[in-house]
Amino acid sequence: MAADVRMAAGRRPCGILVAVAAALLCRGAQASNNHKYLIASSPASGKVAYVKLASDGAPASGKEAMRTLIDTNLKYPQGIAVDSYRGKLFVADPSLNKLVSYTLHRTNDALTVSPMQTVAENVEVRAVAVDGLGNVFFTDEPAQQILKVTSEMMEKGITTPEVVYSALTTDSVSAPGGVAVDNFFVYWVNKASGTTAVSIARGLQYPTSPVAGSVKNLAANAAKCYGLCIALGNIFYTDEATSLYGVPRAAGKNDTGVTVSKEFQEPRGCTYDGDGTVYVADKTSNAVYQFAGNMMADLRNVTKLTKAADLQGAFGVAMYQPVVSS
Repeated sequence: MAADVRMAAGRRPCGILVAVAAALLCRGAQASNNHKYLIASSPASGKVAYVKLASDGAPASGKEAMRTLIDTNLKYPQGIAVDSYRGKLFVADPSLNKLVSYTLHRTNDALTVSPMQTVAENVEVRAVAVDGLGNVFFTDEPAQQILKVTSEMMEKGITTPEVVYSALTTDSVSAPGGVAVDNFFVYWVNKASGTTAVSIARGLQYPTSPVAGSVKNLAANAAKCYGLCIALGNIFYTDEATSLYGVPRAAGKNDTGVTVSKEFQEPRGCTYDGDGTVYVADKTSNAVYQFAGNMMADLRNVTKLTKAADLQGAFGVAMYQPVVSS
């Protein structure tokens, strides 16, 4: 089965095959316990920190201090992503001019990491996401590209990424920021021309030809967007000022971004815990906030934000739940 999965990761199959392969890969994997870890980056301090969440899937208490996970060799860590199945943390640090990863280890509920590994070189990466097969997608804003490194490439030590989408082939790429994947599609937000072109777009993870035909614009309501995360049937994304927006995952041509909250000071990355809570980093507030993300018949019915944890200049957030093979 492992060989079949590696083959699927290396070719360009349809989205259905990718999802099936991902499901096969994760079959037999169980949560080692119900504990999850909220991990966040702090560009201001050049570190990555974490806090352990309750074992019953409840949101963060807001009372526990975040513990330092990484405080060396990073310069300005921004976007982060976690592959829980493989125990990998990916960190987008534009000042390193490369995408890096760490292997996560847990001892008595405390997290540590193995030494930094290079995933992709010569990229100014600020946002990163990983799919069920372990393929990593990320954005290079100056180069105007959505890029990827497959799990097979990582196994072989290949650090030259492949271009998935580019401003040269689709107008939907315009200084891309946050990115998310779901085994069928790759989603991204733009930091330029958000109201004249597109704030958030969706493209096939394995584009067809012509490439532009694989892309659908989902909303054009905010000029400059940063963070992006998927929560059940919705996608949440943040702008440069105070707002968090939402749009249905299967948005139609008449859909547009809905303002979910204007309570932030400078929202950046967001993540979903899989149990019902969305976490959003607020850079200026020096904190990570949370809200119930499992409602969603009406995106405007978000309950009040509560603080999940304090962190200087909080920017990227990700969820980690260790798993073991049965």
